[in-house]
Amino acid sequence: MHIALHNLLAQCSESIQGISLQSKPVDHSWNQALRILPSSILDNLIARGRWRFVFKFAFVGATGAVINLTLLWLLTAYVHIYYIISALIAIEISIIWNFFLNTRATFNYNFPEGTAIVRAMARYHAVSFGGMLINLSALLAFTEVAGIHYVASEFLAILIAFTFNYLASINYVWLDAG
Repeated sequence: MHIALHNLLAQCSESIQGISLQSKPVDHSWNQALRILPSSILDNLIARGRWRFVFKFAFVGATGAVINLTLLWLLTAYVHIYYIISALIAIEISIIWNFFLNTRATFNYNFPEGTAIVRAMARYHAVSFGGMLINLSALLAFTEVAGIHYVASEFLAILIAFTFNYLASINYVWLDAG
């Protein structure tokens, strides 16, 4: 489980190592953006037709984001929990929500036996942990450094973590779906 996630992160790291920080004309085309992604991930998206799941995954993610943002606001504003702790609680609940909804609504996936769902949920949590680190880092930076309200900051952080979550999920959690 950890080896596949490690390999995915290593592929992403290798693909961006060649990017120069020197000033050059910027190519904003999709082709340039897609060159950054490891070819094996792109091959998996295109060859297996897994790109068709992105909109359903995004919709499920949006429902999870509503749950996340609502819980963050309620726990912080009314229960008076520090916003980072509130975010951790809200993120965990939205992770569980997203796992079950993606399993059914996005991928229409049936696990062969009861232990398979537990293993898949563990993989989804491992993927989501990476997304949560991205999310919390962005939340902290937007709120503390940029001075943006914590709810707006969390919305931006969710958008940033989405790409990682989708690519890691289809290549690691629901590998056989579709």
